[in-house]
Amino acid sequence: MSLLKRRSTFDLFYSEHHAWLFGWVRRKLGCRSSAEDLAQDTFLRLLQRGGVEDVLQPRALLATIARRLIIDESRRQDIERAYLDTYAALHASGCAPSSESVAAAVQALTALSLAIDRLPGQAGQAFLMSVFDGMLHKDIALALKVSEATVRRHIALALLACRDAFVQAGWNPGP
Repeated sequence: MSLLKRRSTFDLFYSEHHAWLFGWVRRKLGCRSSAEDLAQDTFLRLLQRGGVEDVLQPRALLATIARRLIIDESRRQDIERAYLDTYAALHASGCAPSSESVAAAVQALTALSLAIDRLPGQAGQAFLMSVFDGMLHKDIALALKVSEATVRRHIALALLACRDAFVQAGWNPGP
């Protein structure tokens, strides 16, 4: 399919479903500006996936992508909140890390977050479910509708991506 035809198809898909998706996300989040951002991010993920020509249930797909983005953002906020709480407690006790240490930690977290976001398919989601939600491989497999072996491969891929992010940033992640 030509690029012009694909763009036309996507533009039509976008115009047909954007208002519905925005309303759905706004009801979930309760915030207009966050809903606008998340709706755009959802369509961006869909576009990165390879187009909309084969989509049979557009609303179900858009809701699934948006729901996963909401979960990802919630996890990121949990990490940020935990870091800030720990930093505030250390600062209050007089054991606050230096500004260089804080900058390095933020840089490391950003690099890890980007590495996880760039993982293909459900690999990032499986990794986050394991690390942050403490889910067992069999539970992740059920949630993602994949085998346990696939979950193990996803998590291994994510761990390698995290290690590579550290190496690219010049940190020594160890053996």
